[in-house]
Amino acid sequence: MVKVLFDHQKFSEQRYGGITRYFAALIDALKTDPEFDYRVGALYSNNYYIRNEHLPLNNFVGRWLLDGDARRQYKWNKQYSKRAIGGSDYDVFHPTYFHPYFLKRVKKPYVITMHDMIYEALPEYFTNTDITPRHKQQTTERADAVIAISESTRRDLMQLLNIPAEKITMIHHGLDLQTPLQFEPVPGLPENYILFVGERGNYKNFFRFAEACAQLLREYPDLHVVLAGGGQPQVADALAIQRLHLNNRCHQYNVTDAQLNYLYQHAQVFVFPSLYEGFGYPLLEAFKAGAPVAASNTSCFPEIGGDAVQYFNPYETAEIYQAIKAVLDDSTLRTGLINKGGERLKLFPVEKQKAKTLELYRKVAGK
Repeated sequence: MVKVLFDHQKFSEQRYGGITRYFAALIDALKTDPEFDYRVGALYSNNYYIRNEHLPLNNFVGRWLLDGDARRQYKWNKQYSKRAIGGSDYDVFHPTYFHPYFLKRVKKPYVITMHDMIYEALPEYFTNTDITPRHKQQTTERADAVIAISESTRRDLMQLLNIPAEKITMIHHGLDLQTPLQFEPVPGLPENYILFVGERGNYKNFFRFAEACAQLLREYPDLHVVLAGGGQPQVADALAIQRLHLNNRCHQYNVTDAQLNYLYQHAQVFVFPSLYEGFGYPLLEAFKAGAPVAASNTSCFPEIGGDAVQYFNPYETAEIYQAIKAVLDDSTLRTGLINKGGERLKLFPVEKQKAKTLELYRKVAGK
């Protein structure tokens, strides 16, 4: 039997989020394989994806002591992780993020997952005081194995961090293709809209997207822009929306997963203009929900999207405009993208991701 230990880092920080959802999927895989056991090195977590885990303080006492006190929760969980890492009751350690607190304590081989190389690829969007790149370098160099979630990320690991190719295993993210999606209508949703999903800051390229949309909205009187998640527009976003006269036709919604599926399903086009992503998970979400997609031609996008995406250069507002307009104007193109997205999705079953990761655990553990 192979025993896998996960630490507390992201489970202490995130209630929702892509990284904790990734680790929760691995935990689900370990639960159903009799050759594996696992442990989460945390006393308490209010993370949605592991809400049913039997952590020592995932009860009334834990909620009373730790819920709402993020600093205390992180501190207590860190100490608990340290004790688990310093012990011997595991075969493989898989930290959930890059803080190097465990390096002096870890007694077994460890695997680390590289979700993206944004700090290294686009340093101009981050401050010099951010210590994440240094932590990432330290923990990745000393890891026994590194999981890259795309070929694009694998190349960046070798080029930007000088990680040897033989240490890296590429394992694509996957999506549950078997469970039907749930759809929940969004109140007040306009009939015709361009969809933007998630955070809008810096490298997400919202400003160029907004400039392209401003021109499109002048040409299509009944067209709107819908922002899903990402919080209410901050000052810079709000000023851009105002400057471009988008105020009355740009709408932000905080949505459930079922409502997000509904937004994808009814969008005229889902646009993903980011300058860089490690994998681009929303592409798969859009494919499954049946949305036509226009996206950047950089980093991982062509690798994941294949021929199911209308691509553009994200640094050129005119190209973003032309790509969106092409999808809006051509119903044959729209239908073709939707159909190709459904086919492309079949390449990314979550079962493949889980199986390859468990195979790597066996290899690293020497079992």
